[in-house]
Amino acid sequence: MKIPKKEEDEGLVEYAERLSELYGDKYDAAIRKPKGQIFTPKKVGMFMVGMFDIPDGPLRILDPGAGTGTLTAALCERLIHEDKITSLTVDAYENDPSLLPFLHITLESCKMELMNNGQNMEYYINKEDFILHNVCYFKKSCLSWATEKPDFYDIVISNPPYYKLNKDSPQSTVMAELISGQPNIYTLFMALSASMLKPGGEMVFITPRSFCSGLYYKKFREWFLNNIQIEKIHIFESRTDVFDKDEILQESMILKGKNQNKEDDPKIIISTSENNTFSKLKNINVRYNDIVYRKNGDVFIRIPTTPFDLNVLKTIDDWPMILKYLGLEISTGPVIPFRAKKYLLPEMTETSDSAPLLWCHNMVNTGIVWPLNKNKKASAIRVCEETKPLLLPVKNYVLLKRFSSKEQERRLCAAVLLKSTFPYELVGIENHVNYIHCPEGELSIHDAFGIAAILNSSIVDNFFRSLNGNTQVNATDIRSMPFPEFRDIRKIGKIVYESKAFKDTSNPDDIVAEVLGIDIKQVSKER
Repeated sequence: MKIPKKEEDEGLVEYAERLSELYGDKYDAAIRKPKGQIFTPKKVGMFMVGMFDIPDGPLRILDPGAGTGTLTAALCERLIHEDKITSLTVDAYENDPSLLPFLHITLESCKMELMNNGQNMEYYINKEDFILHNVCYFKKSCLSWATEKPDFYDIVISNPPYYKLNKDSPQSTVMAELISGQPNIYTLFMALSASMLKPGGEMVFITPRSFCSGLYYKKFREWFLNNIQIEKIHIFESRTDVFDKDEILQESMILKGKNQNKEDDPKIIISTSENNTFSKLKNINVRYNDIVYRKNGDVFIRIPTTPFDLNVLKTIDDWPMILKYLGLEISTGPVIPFRAKKYLLPEMTETSDSAPLLWCHNMVNTGIVWPLNKNKKASAIRVCEETKPLLLPVKNYVLLKRFSSKEQERRLCAAVLLKSTFPYELVGIENHVNYIHCPEGELSIHDAFGIAAILNSSIVDNFFRSLNGNTQVNATDIRSMPFPEFRDIRKIGKIVYESKAFKDTSNPDDIVAEVLGIDIKQVSKER
């Protein structure tokens, strides 16, 4: 492909964006997605570079996963406009050979523009794997570390690749201390980049929000929060209007962090916009301790975006219990359809060699409707020696959907399975459903309806959205979520059950607020 030259009146970042579009036209999403290639739009790049506090003196800049060089081009445009930096050195990493010509011409254009403005720029394009080539920065124990003086950076800016790694991949192996389960390469880029910052150096990354919660990112969160001071976070209200032509289902965020000693509960700026045009930009200042949330031996990053969100966090943070303290546990439904395919049945048999199978669609309001046919999904599962580990004794359970659609108003959707109204001995629960149970006994009816009512309340849903930025409801997040005292849970459950409210609505806000003494108007002020 012949790469066009930069037009005379074309800005650097505008040119890099045009090259990204040309590359995307030749290599479609089916080719780019396995490589984690999602190109940064111009306005997103300009917003990201605006987050930096540019220091005086020569700059050393790192752009890992550089692509066509859009982010470096955006940074160079800012430096030309401000005209206070006389020289800079850029190290750009890109190991896709098909992208290298695009990256080279972008960086050469940046160099020429800066030179015409009386500023000096040197750049180096590194074709090696970013992680494997620089792991010494993370380990600080390689043989060459003592003999070679490594280069540290004033600024790191990145839209890193996003894809899952095998746990035994070379990248996962060399950074094993960050791996809790299924790793994603973008978190390794973040951790390694943080290790390459000078004291006082700053990093700005655009990534999925998924690292803020969940078991798989537990070790990474702990490490990152111990090494980087978060200063700014930006959230997009739309999931689909961030990367233009590329459809991204993950909620994206921009994070600015700094390599510095932790202050005591510093202020953090959280901003939001509708999309990548940054229209209707809103800011809120929050305390560090409002977003860094430690519970049940884990640490999470919560992102409140309004005063209402902050009031909800403060209200629920005062609740004294978690599931473990209540003697309860949450587990994931053990029936994985494609693995148990030969045991699934369209309906129950007349003999006792089958059991009901519950899916998300069987959860209606806060009750269970079974059988309920949908998309020809199996309604039952065979009872045999092979399926014994997949079946549960019928008890009182609280079922919780593991996934919600983007269109749903609420992220948390809970329902109650009552033993008294479900006349079977065994039940199968499909893998997209979590269930809350009492390992050493059984939930009472009031316990079950109380827990379901709390999970279905608007303020708990809001709390959860500040904690979790995707459509998946992780069992780890629910284990760490505060709950009221058991006596209040039972009181809520008794009122809900006896009022039959569970048959008519799955939004029991008034009951929850009355029992727990929550002033809804106070919590909702300045919403």
